[in-house]
Amino acid sequence: MNSVNGLIERAFLRLAARPGFQVRADQQQIALLLADMIGEGNSAMIEAPTGLGKSLATLIPAIAHGIVTKKRVVIATYTNVLAEQYWYKDLPLALSLFDESDLEGFNAQLQMGRSRYACLIAMDDVVPNQVDIVLKEASQGIESELRKLIKVTPKAGARVPTWGKTWSQISTPPVCPARLCPAYDSCFYYSARRKSEAASLVITNHSVVIQDALQAVADEEGEGMLGKVDFIVLDEAHDFPSAAINGLEFELSLNRLGTLIATVRRLDAAVQPLAQALGAASTWAQKVANFVRDIEGKQRGLMGFALELGRPGILEIAPSSLIDHPAVKQARIEAAVDPARIIADEVADVCDTFADNIHALLADWKTMSPEKVRPVQETIRNYLMYVREFGVGCKSIMAPQGASVSYVSQNREETLLRQDVTQVAEPLKRLIWDRVPYACLSATLLIDDSFDSMTRSLGVTPTFYEALPSPFDFERQAALYLPPPGTIPDATIARKEGSEEYYYRKLAEELSMMITALQGRTLALFHSRRELEGVLKFIDISSDLPIFVQPSSGAGGVGERFKDVVHSSLFALRSFWTGFDAPGETLSCVALVRVPFEVPVEPPQIARLAYLQSQGLDPFREHTLAQAKMLMRQGAGRLIRSQDDKGIIALLDARLQTKRYGEEILNNLPHGMRRYSDFYEAIAHLGLEG
Repeated sequence: MNSVNGLIERAFLRLAARPGFQVRADQQQIALLLADMIGEGNSAMIEAPTGLGKSLATLIPAIAHGIVTKKRVVIATYTNVLAEQYWYKDLPLALSLFDESDLEGFNAQLQMGRSRYACLIAMDDVVPNQVDIVLKEASQGIESELRKLIKVTPKAGARVPTWGKTWSQISTPPVCPARLCPAYDSCFYYSARRKSEAASLVITNHSVVIQDALQAVADEEGEGMLGKVDFIVLDEAHDFPSAAINGLEFELSLNRLGTLIATVRRLDAAVQPLAQALGAASTWAQKVANFVRDIEGKQRGLMGFALELGRPGILEIAPSSLIDHPAVKQARIEAAVDPARIIADEVADVCDTFADNIHALLADWKTMSPEKVRPVQETIRNYLMYVREFGVGCKSIMAPQGASVSYVSQNREETLLRQDVTQVAEPLKRLIWDRVPYACLSATLLIDDSFDSMTRSLGVTPTFYEALPSPFDFERQAALYLPPPGTIPDATIARKEGSEEYYYRKLAEELSMMITALQGRTLALFHSRRELEGVLKFIDISSDLPIFVQPSSGAGGVGERFKDVVHSSLFALRSFWTGFDAPGETLSCVALVRVPFEVPVEPPQIARLAYLQSQGLDPFREHTLAQAKMLMRQGAGRLIRSQDDKGIIALLDARLQTKRYGEEILNNLPHGMRRYSDFYEAIAHLGLEG
């Protein structure tokens, strides 16, 4: 009989025999370590640097356990793109390393969030001529597949619709008729859910792990949407706190209220036939109409509140003692607290009243004709649960608990009320760490050669820690470039003195020199769009060296263009600091324009600062500097992605050479790189050609 470790060792022998693959001892060590963790139900935190083959080292033991012990493993990474890379690229290779006979009874499933799947009923309304094509050719029914399959043809004279607009119309709504839907058996989302509940291995993203945990805590049997899980692997674990904050937030906005109305209208469409059959059509229609009228009234009330307020700020905070913190006091809009509470409570009352009325109506209908009601009662309950949960969220939005903050926020489109968790350690402990054994993996978990900062941030207490060395020779493959002191002004001083344009000019001069010297092949990572656009105005390079700029949305396309055009450069923001991969000659320099310090200006940031100070901690060292060190590691990690890569990490922030923390940040970058103050000397050292 096969053993787990025996299958793993055989899989790596087969991998080593494949052309182009080089098995590393550390890659196999990760796999065997994870196999032990899964088998024993222990937890681990593992830093696995880029280039070790982390995906295969994760998949192989998960598959081996699925075959031998039947333990169910979930592998989750931060983004949909990375989850799909696991599914479409890495999993087929991993499965090919096992005998077909061993894989009998083993099955894997990709599980995305609900809104990533197409709704067949919505497609039938919006793109009816595309439904058959999608059913025939789509294996998952997710957005990335359908973007390539669906051809949207506008009506004569109409503007060509954007894919984003089309997708918003055909994606699966937050709640639906489920089994009552005529397309239920073919539904992409529910099909994936059914398969995930029974799969030996589930590949997903961090957001789904949070959703699953929330459902499991509320479920009597302790199971969420993924079924009973024996082990969770969190890849890119350094980003898991961000996913947790997003998953635990609640928002009251015009868009969310619009979604609430649309949800009840879908309930209306599902229940109308039953109401008509029972002779209760007018009663039912009136209750729906009252709800829509009342919520539309609350939308107008929220708009009026936003117009009168005109600015973001803190409303309530937990712990309540933080209300007297100077930064919280300054950011708090005390006059807005009562109006915000009234709006939230009124929306909650409308939701509760509607749910109570429909529940009572359903009880009457069951008395009248139980056989007619039975097929739709589960659908009605699903919708009412969504409405009730929305009401609960509204009631709690002005009563933050734990370490959280309620506030008014403004985005490009509207003003909204939000509640965010400011410290996720305790919620994650309750939701995940105390329930399921886990492994947290990332290329950047160590800060100052210690796991302490990350364990505090996540709230984990793993039984095992491992930090593996990089497989790359940074002394040979990479160099650090820091411009001579005085070349570029200090950004902070420039902003205070009102000389930002001069700062942008000097940055542009330096970047222009670098791009010209390397004939493109440069990724410049900025901290803000304002800075990016300010520098871009003064860039002076040949027209033969195009610069691509990250747009406000749809960033993936610009990254692919950069990789396709060798002598191009890319100016990008936060989403390109992590996860972006451009191996080979297209990338010879990563320029980190400024240390990405978080400035506590938004309510959640101010609340976090106040909370840390209340715990006797220094917010700058414990959070701001620690996060900056991790992000600088991530940004620098975009450069060397293979044994053949060579390049320069250019650090253009003057503070790295003038502030005490500068050397600390530099010490968190890969060791062994030579430092240069002359860019051309760095080029010569590496033998780079323009």
